[in-house]
Amino acid sequence: MSKDEVLSKARRLVQEAVDVANRAGIDPSQVVAPHCAETAAIHDDGDSPSSDNLKWCGVSVIIDDDTHELFEMSKPDGDPEQKPAFLVTQSTASLVRQDFDRYEPSLERMEEEWQENKKSLSIQKTD
Repeated sequence: MSKDEVLSKARRLVQEAVDVANRAGIDPSQVVAPHCAETAAIHDDGDSPSSDNLKWCGVSVIIDDDTHELFEMSKPDGDPEQKPAFLVTQSTASLVRQDFDRYEPSLERMEEEWQENKKSLSIQKTD
């Protein structure tokens, strides 16, 4: 099967899943999003998550095995271009990949808190 044929078939399957979810009254993102997060975590070798393109809730993930907490975030600084990033170990990245829905609310809260801290920091800097 050619790449174009595989992509076409995969798109039809995803559309079918979305249609079934809609008919059942389920938000299609609950069906598709966990697979998107898992797929983004799969590296070229098909097994290990890569921090090159891994994102959770739109936030970059950096694999750092020197991280001590389950989830850490980059510390907001004075750089207006700075973006949040999750700092996690390889094992944490694998754990989240297996059950993204379970961790998503916490990850979203952490990102929101980071944004609030960044905003507070920039307000203090202008005062």
